[in-house]
Amino acid sequence: MVWSHIHPTALHLSFLFLSGSILLYTIFSRLLKESCHLAEPPLATLIGILIGPAVSGIVEPQPWKFGDHVTKELARLTAGMQVFIVGIELPRNYCKRHWKSLGMVLGPVMLGGWFMCAVMIHLVLGASYSTALIIGACLTPTDPVLVATILEDPDAASDRIKNLLAAESGMNDGTSFPFLYLGIFLLMENSVAGVLKNFTSVTILYQCLASSIIGWVLGYGANRALRYAHMRGDVAERFVAPFPLALVTFCLGFSSTLGMDDFLLVFTAGIGYAHNGGAEEEAYRLNPIATSFISFALSLGTFVYFGVMIPWDSATDAPKMTPLRVLTFVALVLLLRRLPFIVALKRWIPDIKTYREALFCGHFGPMGVGALFLSIEARDKLEERCVPAEISSGPRDSYACEGVELVWPIICFTVLGSVVVHGLSMSAAKLVKVFMCRRQGKTKVNGSLPNGHAEDGTPEPYHDEENRIGEHTDGALI
Repeated sequence: MVWSHIHPTALHLSFLFLSGSILLYTIFSRLLKESCHLAEPPLATLIGILIGPAVSGIVEPQPWKFGDHVTKELARLTAGMQVFIVGIELPRNYCKRHWKSLGMVLGPVMLGGWFMCAVMIHLVLGASYSTALIIGACLTPTDPVLVATILEDPDAASDRIKNLLAAESGMNDGTSFPFLYLGIFLLMENSVAGVLKNFTSVTILYQCLASSIIGWVLGYGANRALRYAHMRGDVAERFVAPFPLALVTFCLGFSSTLGMDDFLLVFTAGIGYAHNGGAEEEAYRLNPIATSFISFALSLGTFVYFGVMIPWDSATDAPKMTPLRVLTFVALVLLLRRLPFIVALKRWIPDIKTYREALFCGHFGPMGVGALFLSIEARDKLEERCVPAEISSGPRDSYACEGVELVWPIICFTVLGSVVVHGLSMSAAKLVKVFMCRRQGKTKVNGSLPNGHAEDGTPEPYHDEENRIGEHTDGALI
């Protein structure tokens, strides 16, 4: 029988559904994005949930035995690709010219969000302070993938606000490493001197400062080498456009090999590559078709994978987690992690001119792929100290085991809440705006005379206002 030769595996089914999702989304992309105003991450996550063990069980991740390694590398590649694109597309010398605004959102705003998340993890979920600081650090970065879905909408905000959010999302995936490793060092080191020594030498000087310098040098040097070879005629034209994409992978491999800050190195490599005008000149710019598709496929695949991997059982099985506690915690994080600090510090952030812009920037600080990456990084470090209870040498081991148990489910449920809220916020705002425009158009039409004059006899410029709705939607949402 033919059926006896059919033995689908979970991995093969995942290929089928992932590629099928990309094909279907591509076919209906115009309808989904322009008519339904739906972004990719929420839809991809929903697909993952539906085909995963939580609903249909078509795809079961347990037989894959991929473990944290594959999850971490997928998140690294997806976030790395996006932060490189952010770095290469920012206006020239943007970080230098807007250092004050970036310094505020990467300093006091991130620091306040870190402590706020840690306090809520301790109070709502009952975790120890050391565990709360580590998990809270994973929630500090703004996700560049989700931000990209917001910024690609021409009506979302002014270019000034878009550039600020883009630059922040590109940088704070890397600048969140000091918060994470400070929490880890506090847990693992036995003295304040040891904490300060490791934090200063390893995290600040090596992982952050050295990564930034080396990343810029790699990006700048790669651009200069490509230009020199291209001018000499040594490079085939078809290989020029994909060159920056290969640079992303090279930078990720370089930083991972040397234990540096992946995202900060890749982001500054993008800035260095564009320093010579690589993003502006036709010969050296990123291929928009290839870049868009690769970024789209990686983002869609990552969020489908995330939807499959969500640990639903942890919301009921973990002793410190219940559905009510998880929902309360996620709601508080979305409300208090960022918004109060942006609004309070608005006067010291030059790029935010009004409180309406402050509310917009405070709300759109989504958590996503970067948080997933940091959670796996944290769990890898904590597992080194989590030993069986019968050979545990002290309370620190129990704290490390607590972190191993809680970090992944807490981050997953928080990211899920962020994907739903932030991923659908722009959709809801656009739908409300279209509805209001249609309502205003109908009101004007109903108040007009048949000959195109209003009730007071004055002529109206357009009699059929409903056919001109597009003219009312040109302005930004803020």
